[in-house]
Order: sequence, then C-alpha cells, then structure tokens
Amino acid sequence: MSQWNIQPAAVGGVLQAVAGHLGEEGSGEGLVGVMESVEEHLVDSGEYAKSGVVGMALGEFAEHYFEIMGGIAGLTMAAVTGASEATTHYMNGNLEMAEEAQGNAGVVPEPEPPPPYGPNQAV
Repeated sequence: MSQWNIQPAAVGGVLQAVAGHLGEEGSGEGLVGVMESVEEHLVDSGEYAKSGVVGMALGEFAEHYFEIMGGIAGLTMAAVTGASEATTHYMNGNLEMAEEAQGNAGVVPEPEPPPPYGPNQAV
C-alpha cells in the first residue's frame, strides 16, 4: 500500500472553498445560485414572450442545461462528501475505510426526472 500524507486542515480549506463555489439552495451564491437565477430569468422570459413556441424552446433549453448543471452539482457534492469522509477516516486511523470512501466519491444517485415544460408550465 502506498504512503498517505494527508493534511486535514488543508483538505478542510479546499473542501470549504469548493463548497463555496457550489453554493447552497436559497443563498444566491455559487453554481446553485446561478441555476436559481437562470430559472427565474427563463420563467420571466417565457411570460414576457407570450408565445407557446418560445415557451417550448425555453423549456427544452432548461431541460438540457439544468440536467448538465445538476450533474455537475451532484458530482461536486459527492466529491466533497467523499473527500471529507476519507479524511475523517484517515484522521481516525482507519485507512481501509478512507480508501473505500475515496473510491465512492464519484458515485451519484440517479437524478429525479425534470418537471414537464410547456407554455402554461413554469420553467
């Protein structure tokens, strides 16, 4: 087995920075904040356009890009959680559990299907 030399304080700082870039729901910051802002603007755009065709196009745009952004957010959270758990196990001296947590860091559950979109539906 290879040697590990983890500095938990440094790992914590990196994880905190990454979590800041990810943001929290309702905070208006990070990727999550950008997603919320994009959603608001798409809804407003659909209402102002007053066009079913534009509403459908905006819905298709949202479906495609929110799936991508949701995947990015999910993988990022899985990586942060996995790295945090691995570091905790390392600090507790359980290297086997740390390796397992590190190996599972990229595992993301299947996302919920997006809501239906249309001219009378919110984006």
